[in-house]
Amino acid sequence: MNSIPLREIYQHKLNFLIGAGASSGLFPTLWLAVRNSDDVNAEETIETLATKLDAMGLKGHHTLLFMYYYKKIIEPVCKFNIDEIYSDHAGPCADGSGCKECEKHEKKRAVIANYEIFIDSIIRLLQQKSEFSKRCNIFTTNYDGCIPLVADRIIKNGNLAFHINDGSSGFVEKTLQAKNFNNYLCESGVFGRNSTDIPQINLVNFHGSAYWRKNGETISVDYGSTDTNVVIPPEVEGLLTELDAILNDKTKTTEDVFGFDVDLNEHTINEFWGAYKKLPIVNPTKWKFHETVFEEHYYQMLRLLSYQLEEPNSVLISFAFSFADEHILNLVRRSLSNPKLQVYVCCYNEKEKKSMESKFNSYRNVNLIVLDGDLDFSQFNSVVFNAATLRGIDK
Repeated sequence: MNSIPLREIYQHKLNFLIGAGASSGLFPTLWLAVRNSDDVNAEETIETLATKLDAMGLKGHHTLLFMYYYKKIIEPVCKFNIDEIYSDHAGPCADGSGCKECEKHEKKRAVIANYEIFIDSIIRLLQQKSEFSKRCNIFTTNYDGCIPLVADRIIKNGNLAFHINDGSSGFVEKTLQAKNFNNYLCESGVFGRNSTDIPQINLVNFHGSAYWRKNGETISVDYGSTDTNVVIPPEVEGLLTELDAILNDKTKTTEDVFGFDVDLNEHTINEFWGAYKKLPIVNPTKWKFHETVFEEHYYQMLRLLSYQLEEPNSVLISFAFSFADEHILNLVRRSLSNPKLQVYVCCYNEKEKKSMESKFNSYRNVNLIVLDGDLDFSQFNSVVFNAATLRGIDK
């Protein structure tokens, strides 16, 4: 199968599961170039390497790796400004003649453009659904703001009327609550004689969000906040540069990481972890939150996914998602006992298809989608999930 049969499923209860690959080109992923010393053909990630360092008791190495993780992955997400993506490149190559900064900027623009197309396709798909059922759920392990920020710009442009529900409520201070995902907006006429619904996307962040903040026993949502309070001491920058060189060298193995001389004092280690553990994102070791309030919300969202997949005529479409989170993988597997559930897993290439076959091979209601070439975001939008195929359908 190389595309999703939208004409067959557009009236069903739609759920999407989006992973880090969707933002590739805009933000780095967890994958590393360094090879596994036990198996050079096995891929290494920050998650797998951190687990090994923790098990070996290499406290300094473990801390330095998470400093690297913060600098390379978390900080760029927290400091992301979508307006810079839409602005002209103001670097040394403003005429667009081909410098590296121009290339990076264009790649970032392409990612945002794909998010625009994706959201546009979802809304146009929902517009075809029956009255008062024009909603879907996007479950994501990404903690970047691509979906809400892009959706906000689309709404401001005024070409599409829809609502995005991130689970928060409030006016000056927005607070996240699981029950808010049950809210559904409708519009009524001037005299209240007629009412209609507008398309709605429920955005569910499994692994937290760069825009969440712990507020007592609640979670606040603030898309204008970028301060994390995590500080990397200047004396550590040299070690991070050396570690970066090892982690991104295909000729190196994890033995080079283990043998790397790391000298971090207890004060530096404790200061870092004290601030890091307050971050509103999942820790990439066994996929756990440090804060209880975030952990509780995570399990509430797992229950929400379970509930949605157990509904009759439900559809789950996964894209750029590796199913590395065992909680999500096992939940989806259990839900596949629902014979009315259809799951479409988009595989980046044949290698990933084989990986997904090992996870879902015994389930008849799982459809693996793969193309002749790489199934990136552009191919997903143009070939796999193209709302234009619904033109001419009468509701």
